[in-house]
Amino acid sequence: MTYLPKSPIWLLFGLILAVQGLQGCSEQEAAQPPTGRPPAPVRVVTVSSQQVQRSVSLVGTAEPRKRSLAASEVAGLVKAFPGKEGQFVKKGQLLASLRTDTLNIRLDSAGASHREAKARYEQAEKDLDRIKMLFSKELVTQKEMDDAVVEESALEKRLIQLEAEIRLVRDQVTKSRILAPFPGWITKEYTEIGQWVEEGGPVVELVDLSQVEVQVPLPEEYVRDVRVGDPVMAEFDALPGEEVKGTVFSVVAQADRSARTFPVKVVLANPDLRIKSGMVARVKLAVGAPYQAVVIPKDALVLKGGKEFAFIVANNTVTQVAVIPVAHFADVVEVQGAIEEGMQIVVEGNERLLPGQSVRILEEPTEA
Repeated sequence: MTYLPKSPIWLLFGLILAVQGLQGCSEQEAAQPPTGRPPAPVRVVTVSSQQVQRSVSLVGTAEPRKRSLAASEVAGLVKAFPGKEGQFVKKGQLLASLRTDTLNIRLDSAGASHREAKARYEQAEKDLDRIKMLFSKELVTQKEMDDAVVEESALEKRLIQLEAEIRLVRDQVTKSRILAPFPGWITKEYTEIGQWVEEGGPVVELVDLSQVEVQVPLPEEYVRDVRVGDPVMAEFDALPGEEVKGTVFSVVAQADRSARTFPVKVVLANPDLRIKSGMVARVKLAVGAPYQAVVIPKDALVLKGGKEFAFIVANNTVTQVAVIPVAHFADVVEVQGAIEEGMQIVVEGNERLLPGQSVRILEEPTEA
């Protein structure tokens, strides 16, 4: 047998193989799976069923319940104009007044004529009484008797005519003061001091905001479920966090042919006048009758891969269950799926859970 001495090259090659073998052993050891994850801390609630009612949220614009174009009933020159745009006025408060000098002169003249006619009428009554007495004694003729009756009647009618004229002039004087027909805000001015106003001419636009009206477009699929008098809730973008109660007062029977929606008008109370005309309103209308449904908190839903799931806890282990949200309510969701009343469902700590993972419940379950 021939003996070959080891060369330095062969020694170097053996050393390299030995190092690679040690690295391969280290990588295999590092690839070993962990012995197990610790239980994940979670909070749970007990699934329950409760009575719910579906609703639809629609967008509209707040408008005044009352809007009036206050106008002058008589023609005249504006003498005073205290009503200014943006001002709040009470019912009966002066908006504008017209000059009444000519009317006052007519009133004085009619008053004087009335006094004269009244004196003549009273004298004619006395004369008629005397003529009647003389006629009964056949001391005057029938013609004298008839003339006295005609005179008394004519003066009575003249007196009535003058009284009507006085009432007419007084009415015109009264109408020369344009008063607010209801409490509200002046939104526009149509005249000013020194300007001539025609009979029926506008003075100011007045709106009443103690109640506001919102018209919303209701899809035809819901129109059979909405009735006059139904309660509604409204929110306003300009008043975040506030909800306003109201009622449906009109469901217009004619649909918008292009949008296939029915105009629904709701009225909202606004005693503190915080709602202004033109504000955007989001009105929530209840549709259909209340019914019993299985609901879970919104926090129990987990979105994965475009689908929604929930985690059920049993024996400190979670099971991932696919669910289909049917309707959203204030803080719960009606769902369809393999979820039943009485199950424990994870509402906190569910973002990183995996199916079959052990969990540790942080607190006793409460009713959903």
